[in-house]
Amino acid sequence: MDNIYIARQPIYDHHLEVIGYELLYRNSEVNSATFKDGNKASSDTIVNSFIHIGIDNLVGTSLAFVNLPTEFILDNDLVPMFHEQSVLEILEDVEPTDDIIKGIKNLKNKGYQIALDDFVYSEKMIPFLELADFVKVDVLEYNDEELSEIVQLIKHYRIKVIAEKVETQELFKLCKSLNFDFYQGYFFCHPQLVTQKSMPANKMVVLNLLAQLQNPEMEYEELEATLSQDVTLSYKLLRYINSAAFTLRREIESIKDAIVLLGLNSIKNWASLILMSRVADEKPAELVVTALVRAKMAELIAHARYPELEKKVFICGLFSVLDALMDKPMIELLDTVILSTEIKLALLDHEGELGDLLSHVISYEQANFDELHRQSVNTELYYESYMAAIKWADESIKVIKS
Repeated sequence: MDNIYIARQPIYDHHLEVIGYELLYRNSEVNSATFKDGNKASSDTIVNSFIHIGIDNLVGTSLAFVNLPTEFILDNDLVPMFHEQSVLEILEDVEPTDDIIKGIKNLKNKGYQIALDDFVYSEKMIPFLELADFVKVDVLEYNDEELSEIVQLIKHYRIKVIAEKVETQELFKLCKSLNFDFYQGYFFCHPQLVTQKSMPANKMVVLNLLAQLQNPEMEYEELEATLSQDVTLSYKLLRYINSAAFTLRREIESIKDAIVLLGLNSIKNWASLILMSRVADEKPAELVVTALVRAKMAELIAHARYPELEKKVFICGLFSVLDALMDKPMIELLDTVILSTEIKLALLDHEGELGDLLSHVISYEQANFDELHRQSVNTELYYESYMAAIKWADESIKVIKS
């Protein structure tokens, strides 16, 4: 397979449960300034997603939203199967000609769902509205009154409306109040800052445990004692280590065994992961998945290219969503956690080699492929690490939440 970037962006319902992912593609050898063949990009996304990679590895049982090239609309035989999970997006520059309408009707008859991307209303678009299951609206293109009007207009056709480019908690709240059905963007990765004098007791306990775990001077016996004091954490940790997420030859029966077999640093990382999931009960599960993907992807890249960073990047990726989990500014949270200056600077300002790696991982996650191209990152390594991290994170979250 040619070197590619492919990423996924979650789409949420009102309860912040993921209902699907949009699959985003870029050929690593071109950037947006020279990338003119949108049909080829969409074709490659479909082929790579459904055939080479496997749709289950990218979205699990969720819906897969994929831009549909015009030639795929006109010739339905080009469209892969998996119609149960596929939502085919009709791009904004596609005209509702008789042939296009016929092609969409054929796709609907085969079981595919249809979405209209970057939708702008006009009378000529009514034939599309009569066939669509979803309509995506770029919320940055309209003011509040215009957004309210377009949502009501679309809902007249009994279509689900997706708010695109929702990047802040404030924008999410606005879209929710305007009766959008689903939300796409990275708002969930940002904290909802609330003025309060103190952090809730349960979160403070977790943060104190996290601080203890990240103490670089902690020895085996001290770590074992710390973990053993929290029965739930110990149980979850042993269950997690003995799960399919690890390929161990024998079952681990005690914290001491786990530390000896996997090492001090690994156990600290896994315990921190479980603790962070504990405070995410009011947050979308995808936030913890995001932390896991970042942590594992950075670790895999460091293992291959930056061995001196390998022991630091996992916790750096994991803690990169700490502010969103705790709804506190990162700088305040890091004041209470014992971390190296290097890790703190990477988390706060993406400084240093560690900060550069974290920044690149986040750019990949958010499909900022132009920036990665400018930085001349290793395309194949990033792609392989991302895919492996998604698989690992999806498996891990099931065990952690069970």
